[in-house]
Amino acid sequence: MFNDYVRNELKWESDIHYDTSGNVRPWTYDQNKYMDMTEPLRQTMARNPYLNVHVVAGYYDMACVFMGSEINFWHLGYDKTFTDRVSFSYYEGGHMMYTRPSAHKALKGDVAKFVTANSGAKPKAGTQN
Repeated sequence: MFNDYVRNELKWESDIHYDTSGNVRPWTYDQNKYMDMTEPLRQTMARNPYLNVHVVAGYYDMACVFMGSEINFWHLGYDKTFTDRVSFSYYEGGHMMYTRPSAHKALKGDVAKFVTANSGAKPKAGTQN
């Protein structure tokens, strides 16, 4: 649905294939813990100095531990080379915060600002190629 939307509605053309979902099976969730992807993210951001990340979160998310992503991002080696390339937005809502009309409008605006701010982005000073 995403690929159809960007190609037909937005008229975006590219040879790049975007996977919009992945096989997350077998999914395991340890009760009272959050998934820690700090090291793979740090490695990816080190390899790609153009990569900026915008995290969106619903205050009432019952599927993902609230603040779990913040903890991950705050611990990117405590290196501003990485942490300065991460931004956050929060919404009144749950896991699918965009189902609430006011949150949907805010999310659309926040994503548009993030994309615009990072169009033609240059790597931050101090990053390695």
